[in-house]
Amino acid sequence: MNREERVVSHRALRSSRNAVTAARAGLALALLALAACAGQQTAAIGPEGKLFARGLGDISDLYIQPISSRRLALAGMARLSRLDSQIVVSDSLGNRFADSLSLGYGGRDINFFAAPADNDARGWGALVDTVVAAAKQASPRLAALPQEAIDTAVFTGISSALDRFSHYAPPEQARDLRAARNGFGGIGVTVDTVDNAYRVTAVTPHSPAEIAGIQPEDQIVSIDGVATAGCPHHEVVDRLRGPIGSAVQVKVLHPGTGQPRDVRLQRDYVVLPTVTPSRDGNIAIFQIASFNRSTTQRLAKDLADAERQAGGRLAGIVLDLRGNPGGLLDQAASLSDLFIRKGPIVSTTGRHPASRQYFAAAGDAVTPQLPIVVLVNGGSASAAEIVAAALQDAGRAVVIGSSSYGKGTVQTVLRLPNDGEFTVTWARLIAPSGYLLQGHGVVPTVCTASLPSGAGGPPGGPQQITAAPSVVPASSPRAALDDAGWAELRRACPPSHARPAIDLQLAERLLASPELYSAALHALPAAPQLAQNAVSPAP
Repeated sequence: MNREERVVSHRALRSSRNAVTAARAGLALALLALAACAGQQTAAIGPEGKLFARGLGDISDLYIQPISSRRLALAGMARLSRLDSQIVVSDSLGNRFADSLSLGYGGRDINFFAAPADNDARGWGALVDTVVAAAKQASPRLAALPQEAIDTAVFTGISSALDRFSHYAPPEQARDLRAARNGFGGIGVTVDTVDNAYRVTAVTPHSPAEIAGIQPEDQIVSIDGVATAGCPHHEVVDRLRGPIGSAVQVKVLHPGTGQPRDVRLQRDYVVLPTVTPSRDGNIAIFQIASFNRSTTQRLAKDLADAERQAGGRLAGIVLDLRGNPGGLLDQAASLSDLFIRKGPIVSTTGRHPASRQYFAAAGDAVTPQLPIVVLVNGGSASAAEIVAAALQDAGRAVVIGSSSYGKGTVQTVLRLPNDGEFTVTWARLIAPSGYLLQGHGVVPTVCTASLPSGAGGPPGGPQQITAAPSVVPASSPRAALDDAGWAELRRACPPSHARPAIDLQLAERLLASPELYSAALHALPAAPQLAQNAVSPAP
């Protein structure tokens, strides 16, 4: 290279360096300007920004483990790429500008944004709204979507940064979930659509529909003069529901009749039934599908009816919790309280002070001595496991079946400004004897997991009934087991979602024989060791 070439090269290098310096200065100024704009945006945050800020703030406060608004927001914005694969949100422009993020589209960066402080939920909520707005400008596909679809994508992304039990429900789904938990104003029917016609599949006992004579298999032809044929399912459900005390006109066609009849109903408070009672001789059997606001009240009423029908001579109770996914914590505790005279039922512990609770028997159990058998399987979870563990640890019930699911966490439901819900895990469940239900679940006293599914009758002797391979000797209480010990215990009685007839046959055999029942009841030590200070607020 001669001198002239070196001079040109040096000039080119200086020019290049000046361009880089100018670009960096411009970028820095842009970031500063964006930071100022972000401050102004935070001061005048819009509805969507408030929605995201509310969700980020509440989740960060309540989640069982510390998690920053930054991490949640980035996970939420990353989900935008599921709506348009050309959208890319990156949280860094390199070491020099680490506290920033970029929005890319079609392989190039189109916007840069200054990042708020990690735990500034309001700032991150406003920024998510800003990024979404910028992404809409760049993406015709995103711009064409309703805002609810974008909200769902963002909150689903946020949930991906949490555990698998934390999740988001958009407004329509959230309304159905609230109705299932808490009840609603309606006529008390469950409907399904078959061949473009709406058929009643279930009628709630004592509901306006039952009183009016509406039955399963009846067809709902119209509601307030509007034909149901061709209507979306959610629209039919919304028309049937309404304020308590309000009137609704329903045209009903009964199978085998030529003409539908008009029925005028007054909506009432309806809670979906979760308890199905039956009796086999002097044994009362209650299948509990889930735990909602009416579960304990319904069980108490059905139990009183069964005792009256049996002339006060019930031999025992079977609580069938197989396939029960759980539900409301307070209902699980109050249902257990029906049978336990005194002592702990369950406790919860979490990061937020309000998540630390202790539930104990109130001392007014309605059946403190009647023998009980609880049936569980791999589908029994959460609130169902609370009941099974409480009765097992108190020495009030023999548990039969396979190991339960092992969902030992508590979720709290956050109602968001858009009427959606975010369910966030905020506590762990502790059984009365002191072990965590999470990952461990309830291992039955009598295990049927290894028995043939087609077993035709109960075993012939007490050894076959009470000697389950999953029973832990008294010298090894379950609260003292480490994870390896629990793994071994659950391997001895693996979870199964089957509901074999042998479970109920064994339950009835035990309840019919006080000797067999007593032997099975004492196969595990009744040792409620949990101290209340385990869940006392942190200093």
